[in-house]
Parts: sequence; structure tokens; C-alpha cells
Amino acid sequence: MTETQTKPHRVPERLGLSVIPGAGWSARDIRAIARDAEEAGFDAIFTTEVNNDALATAQLMGAATTRIRVGTWIANIYLRHSYVCAQGAALIADATAGRFILGLGVSHQPVNRALGIDMADSAEAVRQYVIAVRGWLRGEGPTTHLPQRPAPEHVPIYVAALTSRTVEQAAALADGIMPLFWSPERVQRSKVWASRGRAAAPELGPLDVTLGLPTFIGDDLDTLRAGARQNLGLYSTLPVLPEAVPRERLRRRGR
Repeated sequence: MTETQTKPHRVPERLGLSVIPGAGWSARDIRAIARDAEEAGFDAIFTTEVNNDALATAQLMGAATTRIRVGTWIANIYLRHSYVCAQGAALIADATAGRFILGLGVSHQPVNRALGIDMADSAEAVRQYVIAVRGWLRGEGPTTHLPQRPAPEHVPIYVAALTSRTVEQAAALADGIMPLFWSPERVQRSKVWASRGRAAAPELGPLDVTLGLPTFIGDDLDTLRAGARQNLGLYSTLPVLPEAVPRERLRRRGR
């Protein structure tokens, strides 16, 4: 996890953990891993939205811990109305004394296609969704059963961003971005894109960057390499990565 702004800025090193509980974890497993991550000294633990409800999972992790930040990496915007997302995020932030980070994105085309979701102009969908969620969190919007109320705790919003266009857009809207597979060189290049976007929203302060890098840990190298190949091979089939990570490079790594 790093931080970028228009001026040179040193930040303390931070390390977060992103997990995939939808692979078959029970509620007990989720609580145990969150506590283990906290005890191990991780600064944050995030949950993917893969065969699970990311906000519910984050709430469960937050209830099991006392210090570590919890969040979504990422919550799929197409799966819940912006009002429902904001209300859930506000509750988790309140329950965790402000430890919740709301990571938002569009997931992947094959996933959404399987659910009958149309991803036409996903960048614009993200823009409108983030604006709407921010509004609900501020207590704006029409009266439903009762008048809207602002969230009792600040909810930082991060956006999944890979390309120059999405980074610039996210920097104009969000507190942070969540790229994946970026090299140090691409992180450096992204500062230009982020600065362009942030110029439109200086009130948001420094843009936080949480960089995702798949990591395989263990003693059996053959098993770890097989898992890494399978993971990278999957990503090479997804059409969202060409600008961010050349597909040829992913395929070479996946062999």
C-alpha cells in the first residue's frame, strides 16, 4: 500500500492482505483469518467479492478484530444499489470505529455476464455510482421511510483502476485506487494520471494507492508454482487487462 500526491512524499510502509473467502471458508474461518492477520501485524485485510457478499464479509472481519482496517477489494457495483451500498458501508464503519475501507469496481466481464449484467460503459457506471454513494453517505437524497442521515464515521472510497483513463477518473472521485499487477515503473507513471484527476478534486487530499500483487507462500515450490500459473492463466483470459498488463507477458508467466 503506497500513497501518491503532486509533491514528493514519504509514507510509512504498510502491508495489507486480500483474501478470497468465497473459495469455501466458513464464517468461523473468516473470523479466524482476520484475527490472525491482526495478530501478525498486517495493517489491513480486504475481502474479494467472489461467490460471497463482500460487505457482509468485511463486517464479519471487523467484528472479529479491534485494530486492523477491514475493507472490500472490491465490491461489485452492479450487485447492489448505491443506497444499499452506502447504508451497509456506514454501518460497518460505525461498528468498527472507522476502520472500514469501501473498495468499489466492476469485477470482470465473464462474472457479470454469467449474472446477466450489462457492462456497457463501465467507467461511466463507476463514476455515477461513486458520486451517488458519496451523496448517500453525506446524508443527501430524498426522504424514503425517514429523512436521510449522514454516516456517523467517515467511509473512505477506493476504486479499482488499471488504465490511464480509469486512474485519472478515480483520482477525481475517490480517496484511493486499487490497481493490480502494476510494476514499480507503472506505479511511477500513474502519478501523472493521478495528478491530472486530483487537480479536479483537491479537497480530497492525497490519493492513496493500494497495489494488489498475488502472492503464494509455502514450502512446496512445485505446488506454489502450479497455483501461480493457474492464477495468472485465469487473468490472461480476462479482457480488462490489456493496457495495464500486456497479455503476452501474462501468458509467458502462466506457462
